[in-house]
Amino acid sequence: MTGKGKWPAAPELLANLFDERLVGAACVGRANLFDDHRHGEDEQQTADRHAEAARICGRCPVRDQCDTAAAELDRAASGVWAGRVRNAGRPIGRPPRVAS
Repeated sequence: MTGKGKWPAAPELLANLFDERLVGAACVGRANLFDDHRHGEDEQQTADRHAEAARICGRCPVRDQCDTAAAELDRAASGVWAGRVRNAGRPIGRPPRVAS
């Protein structure tokens, strides 16, 4: 939410979901292959799906830009980005505190 408890305008919300560097990506319309582990899926199914996603990345014209975007997102980038599985099974957010 933005100032005084109001939600941002829809165009602002949509703009935050769009990265112009990724226009023309080979993964468009295939998000289901690139997601992290899905409910009801065993490890082999996940590995097979991610291998197919990595093959698609191999011929993607914006692979370098995707790698940069994933690095900027750090822990929020999960699933397959630029041909690599990132943050698989790791919860998004701050890491737990370590007792000293």
